[in-house]
This record gives sequence, structure tokens and C-alpha cells, in this order.
Amino acid sequence: MQLPRILKSFNVFTDGLNKDGVLMTVKRPDIKFKTEDYTPGGGMGEFTVIHGIEKLELELTSKGFDLELFKSISHKINGNLLRYQGALHKEDEETYQTLVGEARGRIIETTRSEDKAAEGGEQTFKYALTYWKETVDGEVVFEADLMANKLIIGGKDVRAGIRAALGL
Repeated sequence: MQLPRILKSFNVFTDGLNKDGVLMTVKRPDIKFKTEDYTPGGGMGEFTVIHGIEKLELELTSKGFDLELFKSISHKINGNLLRYQGALHKEDEETYQTLVGEARGRIIETTRSEDKAAEGGEQTFKYALTYWKETVDGEVVFEADLMANKLIIGGKDVRAGIRAALGL
């Protein structure tokens, strides 16, 4: 029987600033493909054609008033750098694996909790990403670079042929 990899702990660095102890939650980007259903002439069924990926978004939730994150709001499309680092563990093993997420993008929304005296409150920051890369122990599991038209899944660059055909 196999046991799952469990995220035991994580940390985030935003523009080089260590957020250990401040961040409560991280919502890594969902990976969803842009698709179109297509029935070829004379065909007996529908195919789903993939055209790319949907918008990549990441959310961070901080305890209290996170002045540093709030001040880092950028109007540049890839003005913020983030590094997510997590410790993965399987209960039947003694070692841990390192899950790393690297992102570029900008904050597009901040949501604040209700202000109450003597309570810390929280803030959520939503990022629209132009770049997301996820590795486990250095092995690239997923990488999407929207500015460079690059998409790597399981170590395979699935857009390399498109870039070559376009002379990029």
C-alpha cells in the first residue's frame, strides 16, 4: 500500500521578504486548460481541443495587517516575485521532499477581514500570475511562462513545437 505525500509545513518569500509566521494559508494556482469542443465533418463524436491554459492565480492570507505585502502592490504585469517552499512527507518514510513554487505576477485584489478591537484580523492577497513553476526535489513538475509561450508538464515542453513553428 502507498501512503500519500502530506504537506507538513510551508513558507513563502515575497520579493525576497521571508513571510514565516505571518502567512496563514497559500492557495497555489489551479491548472485548467482552455478547451474547445469540436466535431469533425463526418465524425461520430466530439473531441476536446486544448488551446492553452486558463488564468493562473495565487492567493496568500496573512494574519494581521500585512503592511509589506500591501506596499508591494505593483502595476507592472510581473512586478512581484514569490517563492513558495513546502515540506512533503510520507508517513512510511523518514525523509522529506521539498516542494517549491516560483511565481511572477502582480497583486490584483486584497480582501480584508472585519476590524475588531483586540483581534488580529487577516488579509487575503490575490495575484494574477504570468509565471508559475512547481518542482519537487529539483525536478520540474509544471512550468508555465505566459510571456515566453512556454508550458512544461512532467518535464516535457508541450509548446516547443509551436514556438519553433513561429520562429521564436
